[in-house]
Amino acid sequence: MALRWGYLGAGGIADIIATDFGHAGLKIQAVATRDMARTNAFADKFNIPNRHPDYAALVTDPEVDVIYISTVQTLHRDHALLAIEAGKHVLLEKPFTMNAADAHEIYTAAKRKNVFVMEAMWTRFLPTMTAVFAAINAGEIGTPHFVYADHSQYLPIEKAPRLWNREQGGGAHYDLGIYPMHMAIRTLGFPDSVSGKSIMTDTGVDSATAAVLQYNNGSLALINSCMTMAGTLTAAIHGDKGRIEIDGWFFEQTTFSIYDNNHKLVRTYEEKISGRGMQYQAVHVEECIAKGLTESPILSLADTVKIMEVMEQVHVF
Repeated sequence: MALRWGYLGAGGIADIIATDFGHAGLKIQAVATRDMARTNAFADKFNIPNRHPDYAALVTDPEVDVIYISTVQTLHRDHALLAIEAGKHVLLEKPFTMNAADAHEIYTAAKRKNVFVMEAMWTRFLPTMTAVFAAINAGEIGTPHFVYADHSQYLPIEKAPRLWNREQGGGAHYDLGIYPMHMAIRTLGFPDSVSGKSIMTDTGVDSATAAVLQYNNGSLALINSCMTMAGTLTAAIHGDKGRIEIDGWFFEQTTFSIYDNNHKLVRTYEEKISGRGMQYQAVHVEECIAKGLTESPILSLADTVKIMEVMEQVHVF
């Protein structure tokens, strides 16, 4: 039986994901926002039957199985707990929370209510990333020891006002840097030591943050995020037998190349998909719930909590 999704929030990212849901034939059963006119407009656009006047009504809708939360990240804790306490499974937008304490609280509630909860780090489920880590697991670059990942975009306040607003969870590190952080930790595991530096703005958020993740085995990750300058948006994974270079917008469906230690091109990867690819994470959620799982084997809730701890070590929001 197909699961029935409820959308808590209907901003820009929800619109993209709802479109991608259509590519996978997933069912959006209900939606709620803070404004009924917006709720109706979103429901009309995506043919959603159940339209609720508030979030409490949404999470208690008996025709909804799993809640996708896309509200501003400073409200993620409250909205996740609301859904969990109602006994609903949850897909919670990234960044999961703005601090480790909130992530721990969500984890504890999810375990108590025995529901599935996952961070919506959609990048992990893209065919590109599946192919990257299949290559690593097959030994194509040997053992990985170095990761570089950049997420830097030119996002001035007039273009992206939320990013410059502390009350709305703005700043480069948590909004943009979460992608490079996931890349580094998925590749090398959790670091033994972490350091970072941030450039702060007059609005109280970081405009840029650079982090170094170090490992006792000699491995290293360099990750950076910035919202005042455009970067390469690339990533590289170096192993003792070669390297993988992931092309621009590394966290989207993109191309990559594998080189040996003599800088010789071994092979390239390219694959076209429908939409942005955000449907893959939702399909994974449905598969996990069908199996009776409460955590994803690809991105466990426990790992998300630990990632938020590392994020906090780099820069405290």
